[in-house]
Amino acid sequence: MRSILSIFFLCLAAMAAFAQSAPVSGIVVDEKGEPLIGVTVKVSGTTIGTSTDIDGKFTINMPGKKGALIFSYVGYRPKNVDVASGQKIGTVKLEPTTGDLDELVVIGYGTAKKSSLTSSVEVVSGEELTKIPAMNVDESLAGQIPGLGVMSNNGDPSSNAEASISIRGNNGSPLLVIDGVPRLGTNTGDGEMRLSDLNPDDIESISILKDAAASAVYGARAANGVILVQTKRGKDGGRARVNFRGQFNFQEATYLPKFLDGYQFAELYNRVVEESGSDVYTKYDLDAIRSNPNLYGNENLLNYLDKWGHSQRYTLSVSGGVKSVRYFVSAGYTNTKGLYSNVSRDRFNYSAKVDADLFKGLSMSVDLTGNVSSNKNSSYTTIDAAYSFSPLQVLRFTDGNLASIEGSNPLINVEGLGGYNKVKSDYHTINAQLRYKIPGVDGLQVYLKGTLDLNHQNSSEYRKPVTLYLYDEATGTTSIDSKTVYPNAKITLKDRWQTINNKLVELGVNYNHTFAEKHDVTGLLVANYQDYNNKYINGTNPNLPGQYPEIIGSTSTGQLVGSEYYSQRASLVGRATYGYASRYFAEFSFRVDGSTRFAPEHRWGFFPTLSASWVISNEKFFERIPGDMISFAKLRGSVGILGDDGGVGDYSYLKQYMFSPNGGYPIGGNFAPGIMVSTGTIPNENLQWGKSKDWNVGLDLGFWNNRVNATVEYYQRYRTNLVTSAPSYLFPPSVGNDGSVPNINIGKIRFQGWDFSVKHLNTVGDFKYSVGVNLSVSNNKVLDYGDESAELPNLRRAGKPYLVWSLYEAAGLFQSYEEIANWPVDQDGMGNATLAPGDIKYVDQDGDKVLTSNDRVYVKNSSRPDLNYGISLSASWKGIYMSAQFQGVAGYNQKITELYTLESRSLQRFQDYHMTNTWTPENPGAEYPRLKFASSSDNNRKESTFWVKECDFLRLKALTIGYRFPSKWLKRAKISSLDVALQGGNLFTISSLHNMDPESLRGYPLSRTYGVTLNFGL
Repeated sequence: MRSILSIFFLCLAAMAAFAQSAPVSGIVVDEKGEPLIGVTVKVSGTTIGTSTDIDGKFTINMPGKKGALIFSYVGYRPKNVDVASGQKIGTVKLEPTTGDLDELVVIGYGTAKKSSLTSSVEVVSGEELTKIPAMNVDESLAGQIPGLGVMSNNGDPSSNAEASISIRGNNGSPLLVIDGVPRLGTNTGDGEMRLSDLNPDDIESISILKDAAASAVYGARAANGVILVQTKRGKDGGRARVNFRGQFNFQEATYLPKFLDGYQFAELYNRVVEESGSDVYTKYDLDAIRSNPNLYGNENLLNYLDKWGHSQRYTLSVSGGVKSVRYFVSAGYTNTKGLYSNVSRDRFNYSAKVDADLFKGLSMSVDLTGNVSSNKNSSYTTIDAAYSFSPLQVLRFTDGNLASIEGSNPLINVEGLGGYNKVKSDYHTINAQLRYKIPGVDGLQVYLKGTLDLNHQNSSEYRKPVTLYLYDEATGTTSIDSKTVYPNAKITLKDRWQTINNKLVELGVNYNHTFAEKHDVTGLLVANYQDYNNKYINGTNPNLPGQYPEIIGSTSTGQLVGSEYYSQRASLVGRATYGYASRYFAEFSFRVDGSTRFAPEHRWGFFPTLSASWVISNEKFFERIPGDMISFAKLRGSVGILGDDGGVGDYSYLKQYMFSPNGGYPIGGNFAPGIMVSTGTIPNENLQWGKSKDWNVGLDLGFWNNRVNATVEYYQRYRTNLVTSAPSYLFPPSVGNDGSVPNINIGKIRFQGWDFSVKHLNTVGDFKYSVGVNLSVSNNKVLDYGDESAELPNLRRAGKPYLVWSLYEAAGLFQSYEEIANWPVDQDGMGNATLAPGDIKYVDQDGDKVLTSNDRVYVKNSSRPDLNYGISLSASWKGIYMSAQFQGVAGYNQKITELYTLESRSLQRFQDYHMTNTWTPENPGAEYPRLKFASSSDNNRKESTFWVKECDFLRLKALTIGYRFPSKWLKRAKISSLDVALQGGNLFTISSLHNMDPESLRGYPLSRTYGVTLNFGL
């Protein structure tokens, strides 16, 4: 009987327990009411969790009668909901975290809440990057972030050239850190992975670390700021999620020069030479231009450009995970075909990441990432050729044979007939990390991380002879030019093989804990060691026989040259933060760096920073301020010292010798061939770290419940102990200097400026919009440049900007011979006898009335603009969305001398403005000097302020218009998301520079793009 009663009561207890753990269900939607897939739902205080399905629905068992559910999803604010067992809670709406102060921001060696930041950090999401129809990440950053300058000056997809990126006007490139691994920089050409090698679709976020407090943990390489890239990883979410993104663009040039045709060229040529009485094109010649294409051409090489190029990028990713294992796998392919046939770039990116919780407290992550790319072009582009060949040159005779122009012809390269340049690169990174939470100490974690980079690059240059022909006017026939066939013309092959191995080992301790609900304490201590090895070998053979021997071969005429160098770094990084009651925050960080670039006694540097912030809006007195206009206010400041070894070469403290196997020495008046030994750069054992002393103050404001957010910052950065080449007078040839002076520490430069941004976000019913404006103003000045007492005042660097041109100061154009006769400066050394009205006049700086190099002045080199700004617009209504990104610069000048003068009678091309905007007696107010045939020493060819032109511009960088299909239309097809968009890039530019693109003055043009993008998820 007792046993029966026991069983009865046990059943009652089980039934009660089951009743208490009845399931709770509901649906999770976004701010537009659309279901969210993969939202993590957890029971507070337990390990019980689940995720929403394709319809946003979830069901979870609730232990006990009551409890709380925590809803979390990337890009949305976490939400807590109190529930009862068995309750159907209906719809849970999550709000996006855009502009939210609780948003986590990726910083060096960790993350931090946006509201608690004490340093200067700006973030752009991966989603924002994909709104720009560019194929590369570097171009997508333009105009997005205050303090970040991005200038694209080469549109050639095969050139491996990146956009020029600077943070707060710094003269060097920022440090690039990808998933915690420092790279050489953003513009490195030394075989390292760069920003443009990444797939934009794989990026989660990019953080820009602008001040010393944010950058200090990266030490000596962070003096120019840091670009911190975080790529995507797997997340909790149950089932696998498949995403595909495809993008296809058509491309055309933003601007092409407007050259004259052959007849116009001849007429303008005659106008130029008639003053000197030189030969002109006669009526017979002018008639022949139109009637005899074998005698005179009528060519415009730009006509050989394809009207449209194209680019495409496709990315497929699979991600998912359960409680203990998360994964992310992606593959991406990018292809760009240029505006002429022999220019292209292919890139394949891959990523495979696994995060696993092995057992209680111990977790592991393993990443395999990389890319393989191939670039192809010719050595001489169509654009270059178009500037260099007269339209009257015959390029192809009527019988189809290519014409010989002194043994050459631009069509050889334009049409890809004479060989190629190829660069093949592959970058592979293995990253593994173990993390262990120390039991018994809340918030304490240790980790061990190892990274191995395996990078290879092979560049090949292959040139083969192409048979060219000469035209006989008497017979009207063509014949082979013997200079263009074997043995007078031979094959040339150059190859370069480069291998870079980079190893990083890192051991760290993290601590994060809150005491008494008010005292937030974090700590970080990291020790790392990096070993870098770079080796290459070059092979050249300029005299290969045969037709297609694409190997160096073993002939005696070949040459092999190689090099290998190592560098090591050891560092200790520390950071401690303290926050009180979400009002007061303080942070101290430091890095101790050691580098083998310096002699042992100067190898180590210590670089500390201190920062603090005060969240004024969390003070009780702030609640008494009437109205709700100001919802958030924070004042912050930082000060610190960073190191810089960017100008220091490897082994710069050691004496270097170079051996040339094809050299020799003069002996007894005769040259004796042999191995020649020469010295390299003079060593400097006393060379030390350059230093950057920074301070930054900022004010962050939120208005009307943070629907409007604004930030204003002021900064100063003093660069001291600069590493630069010594003045040559300190090391004259008498001490054995052959021109390779050593690096020394000298000088002091001040950088200062303002960053400002404001963004407004709002939702009115189904309509959501945002407007953002950012701008940054920066300038710099050399405060000390060593002893300059021997220099003329106008040639002293102190008091001038750091980046300068040394130019003559122009004073306009001469308008008459009388003005030339009365001009007090002898500009040509002949009493101005060679000058004529329409020539440039110059200012005498030293008062000797003769124009010499002593009359040059230093003029600010504004290749990095004084003002950068951006405007961002976005809007959405139901499924329709649009976005626009503008980029603008001011205080941006370029020196463009060689584009406006004619160097010889037959080569340099006339353009339309030569006819309308050059000086003539009838056009005395013209923008440019008179036309004449000018050598490099001509009066008008002098590098002067006359040729410094304002290149300020405002460009519509990107425009996107798309439609996101409602999930209720898609769920029957088991599709979780689908949207289609039209995109345009560089659609228009407003600039005072009317005859060229202000970013790309000459060479391969930037591209205007029109494309379509497809995104879908399963």
